[in-house]
Amino acid sequence: MWERVSNDFMKEDKPYGPGDFRIRGEQVLSMKLTNPEITFKPREERSDPDRAEPTEAWMGDVGERANRRTVRILAGDLEDGVERRFEEPAQQADWWLSPDWSTLYLATGWSDRTAEKPPGQRYHPQLTQLFKSSDQGETWDRLRWPEDQNISVLRFIDAQRGYLVGWGPHIWRTENGGENWQEIPVPAGARNLENERQRFDLVALGQDNVLRMAFFDHHRGESAIYSLPWGEDEPVFEVAVGDYGVNDIAATEKGEVYILARKGRPITLVPKEQLVEHPTSVWYWDGDQLTELNEFDSDLVGYALYITPDEGLLFDGVNEGSLLGKDVTAVSYDGGGRWKIEDEGRSAQGGYYDTQTGERWRVAGYSLYRRDIP
Repeated sequence: MWERVSNDFMKEDKPYGPGDFRIRGEQVLSMKLTNPEITFKPREERSDPDRAEPTEAWMGDVGERANRRTVRILAGDLEDGVERRFEEPAQQADWWLSPDWSTLYLATGWSDRTAEKPPGQRYHPQLTQLFKSSDQGETWDRLRWPEDQNISVLRFIDAQRGYLVGWGPHIWRTENGGENWQEIPVPAGARNLENERQRFDLVALGQDNVLRMAFFDHHRGESAIYSLPWGEDEPVFEVAVGDYGVNDIAATEKGEVYILARKGRPITLVPKEQLVEHPTSVWYWDGDQLTELNEFDSDLVGYALYITPDEGLLFDGVNEGSLLGKDVTAVSYDGGGRWKIEDEGRSAQGGYYDTQTGERWRVAGYSLYRRDIP
């Protein structure tokens, strides 16, 4: 069912990696976090011929290598390849691309990993920046933003209206394309006074323009989901999913909510090895009642849930029971009652699903593949 589209996708940008790419027709845009290239001296130039020696001293220093990480915005087409349109030092980044590809937002985070941590601090201070392009990444403006306020997640309705989510956690909202930001209070249970970099387990923006956030509420002893409709000033409790970690939430324009969750507390609270026998389930929330639609075999771990153009449900995950790990999809067109599970082969180096077109993209080696899941 896969069609090979390219044999040398993104091959020219070094070090290799497809990044978080998007494709429209023949056009390609990608946000790529990249490590610096490391090279080694030829054998005859080494101080010890039997030991690999980096070409430059900084290449052997973990902190220096981390400081040289960058984020790139790459653009081009499938036939002629891509070029770098923007590059900035960053160890973390997130972006948003408008459906018409005209507007991009990019948030970056960078910290000096060679410096000493401030006395009494667990972390290196991070420098946060926020950028915007209105011409497919050709030119960029740096938006006003407090450098000490982390941005981890961008969720936008359109080029003018959207949210930023950062450590704490914190939520900010703009109604004018990033010119001004209003901070939104977060549920008290989402905060951890012992961890200034606490995050939500998940933040999702549905087709109903409702921002939903999930976190394990220690007071309740279960994962809680709060919702923030556009225009409201404070999230309200929506539903609790019990002793589960929420991996994704998908909502229709009518506000029908589907929840992808794995039994057991979120992986941030439980060692990974304790999650092996904990199955993933898909739940349905109609605003009054929470219903478990399907529990998958415990080897199948879901990390994303989509609503397809034909209003099907697409489960995207991996089979952790296989020796090398395999990508798996499952599709339901009857509201989650019956599922068709498909093995997509060894884990890909990159890919995504386009909920507007139903196109699923996958990169293995230098090859780009495409299939339709309507």
